[in-house]
Amino acid sequence: MVPEYAQERNPTFAPGEVVQIVIAWVALSLALSVADIEGLLSGTGSPDYIAAAFIATGTGFVLHEMGHKFAAMGRGYIAHFKIWTWGIALVLVIAIVSQGQFIFGAPGAVYIAPATGLLSYGYASTQRSEKRDNAVISAAGPGTNLAFALLFLFLIFFLPTNGFWSTVASYGFILNVGLGSFNMLPIPPMDGHKIFKGSIPLGLLIALPLWAMFVFLFLLP
Repeated sequence: MVPEYAQERNPTFAPGEVVQIVIAWVALSLALSVADIEGLLSGTGSPDYIAAAFIATGTGFVLHEMGHKFAAMGRGYIAHFKIWTWGIALVLVIAIVSQGQFIFGAPGAVYIAPATGLLSYGYASTQRSEKRDNAVISAAGPGTNLAFALLFLFLIFFLPTNGFWSTVASYGFILNVGLGSFNMLPIPPMDGHKIFKGSIPLGLLIALPLWAMFVFLFLLP
């Protein structure tokens, strides 16, 4: 646990950070709902699908990044979200060109750095492992995706098929499986690279169910 005076030097949200999170969330949500927006403008779509896209990205992207952020802060690091201007542009351009069939790119990420005077916060050097810290912090993101993917999968089976919340569940399941599976690839700079490097069992625990759901969703006929 980080002492009170340490938290004062490492505020939960930096100035302008919440605004950047919202911008990234809106950009990714619009990218996910390109086809739905076009349908709404032409009079054939429903705002329910756009709302579902915003909720889905809230769980799949925003809470993924917040998982990284709060896991890092809980271990005594400074962690703040920053948008990538070119990443946002890439997300939107690819979504428009593909009519929302393909979403690729990252509108932003959490930047992490050791807090100044870390040892004075009660973290003795013999108790710390950068590899273990990186694995735990990295796992918090795709771990969040896995948790929401399983939750939405449960809801898909038990909710009425034509309701608003079933649409939310479908969007949320697809997005969390897609983002989580991609991030668990054991190659840099993906989260999976740091997770598998720090703990292979932890990596497999998160990756295998996500990859299995990805295969079921996107690769099987």
